[in-house]
Amino acid sequence: MEGLTKHDREHIYSVLLIGHADPERHPIYHEPWLRHLSDKLLTYNISDTKQMELLRSWEQTQDYRKKAIFDYTYLLETCIDTGAPWIAIVEDDIIAVAGWYPRTIAALDIVKSKGNEWLYLRLFYTEQFLGWNSEFWPTYLLASVSIVLAVAAMLLILRHLHFHTFISGWLIFTACFVCTPACIALFFIAGRMSMLPLAPGVHEMPNFGCCAQGFVFSSTTAGRVVGKLREKEVGFVDMILEEWANEEKLTRFAIVPSLLQHIGGRSSKGDDFKPTESMSTADTIFNFGFELYRQDGARVTHPVDA
Repeated sequence: MEGLTKHDREHIYSVLLIGHADPERHPIYHEPWLRHLSDKLLTYNISDTKQMELLRSWEQTQDYRKKAIFDYTYLLETCIDTGAPWIAIVEDDIIAVAGWYPRTIAALDIVKSKGNEWLYLRLFYTEQFLGWNSEFWPTYLLASVSIVLAVAAMLLILRHLHFHTFISGWLIFTACFVCTPACIALFFIAGRMSMLPLAPGVHEMPNFGCCAQGFVFSSTTAGRVVGKLREKEVGFVDMILEEWANEEKLTRFAIVPSLLQHIGGRSSKGDDFKPTESMSTADTIFNFGFELYRQDGARVTHPVDA
């Protein structure tokens, strides 16, 4: 919320969920800033004793694959009841770039102009899964072979055009089977996000989008999301949404670079740090593009916007 203009803040209704069956035990429940930050502090106001017993059981057994789904639908339903046209669900382990709100509204205008049936606008993604994906190896192989053939054809044509003195068979062999493959190898080694980065703006992201740090739904779509999550009951929110979108052919959008950044190396879902690994899974959830934003006085902007 820091850095929002008065106009922006007046257009946001903030609901903070204290995701603990006994909110008094939550580490931030008694923080004085909590009431000032939120328009509504949401706790489990549930009269169903069996449901509350389930929540306590999930907490004790750390069954986050069930509790996370319940929390998401509980919060999303509360947001739907406010009547807001757009609902952003963000997790608490993030920071946002200054100006995130007007950028999000502008992105939603772009998404609406597309005219497609869409599921969400993603405010965060990690490039970890946007590299050279093995599913597309035939495409990479075909492109590589095509480049080699194009180099060979060009050299043969030049040789035919009276350059045979300079372009020997050995030169053609070296260029096609040593130099060109080496350049192709270096291209792939450098990484997809280095060689073919996504341009700043709003993009469709139908594959390999991760994770659930920040989504924006329309009020209409949010109701369908609640129904789908309740139908599944157990799992990870982002994976359930991706499977559903693939089945229904729903378009998914993302803002590039990400407007949010994941922080922290430990997860409330458990610490999966292994002695053989240098980082936990939480450590790897990171958007490198976010780090390209720079400080410009009181604002942070992407270089292309400056």
